[in-house]
Amino acid sequence: MQQPYAITKEDLGFSRIISIIFRSTWIHFPWIMVGLLALAFFSGTLQAAAPKILQVIIDLLVKGNGWQVQGFWKLLIAYGLCLLGGAIFKFGASKISFYLATQVEDKWRYAALRHYHELPFAWHDQHDSGEVGSRIDKGGSAVFVIIHELIGQNIFVSFLILAIIIVYTIVMYPSFALVLLFPIPLYIIITYIISQKIAAGQAHLNVLSEIANRTLYDGVANVRTVKAFGKEKEETKNYATKWSGYHLYEYGIERLWLIQDFLQSTIEISMRTIVLGYCAYTTYNGSISIGELTLIMSYQQMTFAPLVQLNSLFTRLRRNVKRISHLFEIIAEEDALHDKPNAVNIKPLQKEITVKKMHFEYSGRIAALHGLNLRIPAGKTTALVGRSGAGKSTLALLLMRFYDPEEGSIMWDNTDLRQIKRASLRKKVAWIPQDTSLFNRTIKENIAYGKQNVTQEEVEEAAQLAHAHDFILQTPNGYSSVIGERGVRLSGGQRQRIAIARALLTKPSLLIMDESTSHLDSETEKAISDSIRELHHKTTQLIIAHRLSTILHADQIVVLDKGRIVAVGKHEDLLKNPVYKRLYLMQFHRDE
Repeated sequence: MQQPYAITKEDLGFSRIISIIFRSTWIHFPWIMVGLLALAFFSGTLQAAAPKILQVIIDLLVKGNGWQVQGFWKLLIAYGLCLLGGAIFKFGASKISFYLATQVEDKWRYAALRHYHELPFAWHDQHDSGEVGSRIDKGGSAVFVIIHELIGQNIFVSFLILAIIIVYTIVMYPSFALVLLFPIPLYIIITYIISQKIAAGQAHLNVLSEIANRTLYDGVANVRTVKAFGKEKEETKNYATKWSGYHLYEYGIERLWLIQDFLQSTIEISMRTIVLGYCAYTTYNGSISIGELTLIMSYQQMTFAPLVQLNSLFTRLRRNVKRISHLFEIIAEEDALHDKPNAVNIKPLQKEITVKKMHFEYSGRIAALHGLNLRIPAGKTTALVGRSGAGKSTLALLLMRFYDPEEGSIMWDNTDLRQIKRASLRKKVAWIPQDTSLFNRTIKENIAYGKQNVTQEEVEEAAQLAHAHDFILQTPNGYSSVIGERGVRLSGGQRQRIAIARALLTKPSLLIMDESTSHLDSETEKAISDSIRELHHKTTQLIIAHRLSTILHADQIVVLDKGRIVAVGKHEDLLKNPVYKRLYLMQFHRDE
């Protein structure tokens, strides 16, 4: 999905965010914006004109010949039409702004989510997925609020009315202009000063809220562990402590709101009283009529309407812009593994994958792999063995280009992975990780996830290869059964078999199995291994295993130790290698 507007880390300031929101809205929906502005203008003009008509009506009534004057009823009808027309145009502006706000909100939501998915593992390793999801949700909602509530419903119409009133009063009643307009800068200054403190407090309040919510979600997500250790009371108390701290700070913010409301109400009441007194005096000495007094008092009331909205405008604007900045931070993150301009699509593996003098480090500090040289022949089975932390899974992640090597290269036939389009590479590779990840969807949707337009027969065929078909039929709704979050309604072995079926369905050119049968019983593991072995010479297989019994058939076994390849060969030859022999003896001859 196309990004609504290019974002960099220099665009995260308050004014830049406001500018980007409006510019992206104008770029994608120019005619809707024109329509919204036109409706707001007509609404403001009609609402400002109504008090002027009312002034004429009142003056006619005061003279004692109101409805007897020719055109009186036309004035009355015009007054009603102005109010009705202003309300209709304002209603139309509100509805259009609602549609506009949802469309712009969705564009930014989708852009952030798409970029989040495209960011490399190195970025995801440092960020909590739940927090990122919250940032996208709150940021998208904030875009809606700014466009619809703060702009479409309030600012356009109210401040257009204010501008019309200011111009008209200065031209027609200059002696009243100063009294009428004096509270505006005072009102704005007081609101701005206090709103700055409220905004700063609200930012800290958001931090406290995130801390409390993180504690809540952490406990909820690990409810089985909580119950297993009898920590229900402690988890509740831990959350209650953090949430109470949130409320305690919230009370201080609420006091600032009350102070702001009190000062604004004092200004409003004082100025209304002063204007009324001054109008009464000028009416008494004949400078203005009763109708004009009504006009000025009506305009003063309409002047305070947008000012009252400033009570929350500054604070809400800053709060929502802050939330948008968190969303923009995701979009502004650089995708270090993005496709190069000349990136190419690839064909299924024909000859081999070649690793040349490859070196890789996590976070630039922890060395994982050193100077690797390796050939993975097409159509053959290559096994990676070694102790935990030797670098086996890291090598698999590099082969899928979830990371790029610091030095050296990985070649798919004769093409460097860095020159291949990621989507093309991922379609040729299937990965079955040790920690199975399933969606809270139906079994069929999970198996068919990696391939579009899949038939039921294809899904069942993959399930049978993974020895999952029989237990699937025993679930309440068969292939239509929803398996819960992360597949919680299935056993560990069942989840692994679903993941294996999902990978086999794509018929990949390279199949990577990272301890993918570790949760299976020996009989099922052997049956699946036999099924996968039937793919020999049909697909290239890379098997990462701790149990050597599962990879004795491999065409070549690669022994890794402390990030280095220490031996490559078949099982019988590798028994001469001390590292491999130690692994073998630990598993097969524990009594020796």
